[in-house]
Amino acid sequence: MRIDVSESPPSPPLIIPRPQHSLSRKDVDVEALKVLYRLYHTGFTAYLVGGSVRDLLVGRKPKDFDIVTDARPGEIRKLFRNSRIIGRRFRLVQVFFRGGHIVEVSTFRRRSEFEEEQQDQEAPAARDNTFGTPAEDAQRRDLTINGLFYNIADFSLVDYVGGLEDLQSGRIRVIGDPAVRFTRDPVRMLRVLRHAARLGFDIDREAWEEIGNKRHLIRLCPAARVRDELLKDFRSGATRPFLELMLASGLFYAIFPSWESRLRGEGEARLLELCERLDLLFRAEVPLADSLLWAVFLTPYLEHGPGPANPKEIREFLQEEANAAFQGSEIPRQRQEELVQILALAEKLAPVLRQRRAVPVRLSRLATYPEAWLYCQIKEAPLEDLVERCLPEEIPPRALQPKRRRTRRRRSRNRGPRRVTET
Repeated sequence: MRIDVSESPPSPPLIIPRPQHSLSRKDVDVEALKVLYRLYHTGFTAYLVGGSVRDLLVGRKPKDFDIVTDARPGEIRKLFRNSRIIGRRFRLVQVFFRGGHIVEVSTFRRRSEFEEEQQDQEAPAARDNTFGTPAEDAQRRDLTINGLFYNIADFSLVDYVGGLEDLQSGRIRVIGDPAVRFTRDPVRMLRVLRHAARLGFDIDREAWEEIGNKRHLIRLCPAARVRDELLKDFRSGATRPFLELMLASGLFYAIFPSWESRLRGEGEARLLELCERLDLLFRAEVPLADSLLWAVFLTPYLEHGPGPANPKEIREFLQEEANAAFQGSEIPRQRQEELVQILALAEKLAPVLRQRRAVPVRLSRLATYPEAWLYCQIKEAPLEDLVERCLPEEIPPRALQPKRRRTRRRRSRNRGPRRVTET
């Protein structure tokens, strides 16, 4: 029987004093510093944690700053009037600042949210064991490079899991036994590939082998959760290396089993080519709608399958293909309808753009015209001109849709029998 390291008694942490690491307070958002200092001066332990610590140590700008503390959610809420408690299973506190800045503060805990849901189903009486120690909080995280703490008390790094060594070595390693951790939460396999792709790190051999062995477990996760994880990677600017790892590990076809017969060989190369184009646009900060991302993603599946028997029924055909391709992925119905509209309109728009003719007014007035125009550029524009063509100022504006007139109900003339007054 294999024992998960995360369940064994934690060893003392490695403390890296300020002169021996590169993380500086000047790189931390002032809102996060305010939260850290208020918690610390009130007598609580307060750490900067997770992706923000990792990104600052590798010289990247974090998207957000998360804080972990030994204060309970109710105590945090009392300290910050501009806050609210969120979460049903495990509560955390969002602290609001001007300009839309939000800092999330959580209490040290023992298990991840996914494991806590399983624990509730198996043993509801165990809910009292939610909160934990800093060591337990570090051990319950997914990867060693995400388990580092920055202590505002003395500006040191606190490392319970060997994350700093892995960060310096360029290695992605799972905290604990990968076989156990992937079984408890299969989405961790996606996160291993994600951080390897974004940082250009190597994946620990044991973790890589277990992804191959456990890839089928990803089908046990809620489809909506997997969909949201994939959308993060579509918008990461590192979609191509991520999907290369997905294909090499077999995890891609575990999520999309119906694609394997179509994409093997040329289809995979086409998928990676289109993802490289998306990466160029996201690195240039070109905004793209979710429905457009799914349309681009679906393109190789459509290109390597049979076409519609009747071109006049293109929308019905695309709807059937999308349903088959995303079976079990729980893409919202509205997004899937928009995806079909984009692809159907692009079929009519593409030859017009290739011949550089004026776009018919009946096409330009459709609601998805800007997305269909962008889709055609992503699919066919020369790679060196792609970003310039897709800049916001180059995208055709969306036509104003006529407002629906509300039908006014006529008041009935028959208002009931008249009252007869006696004289």
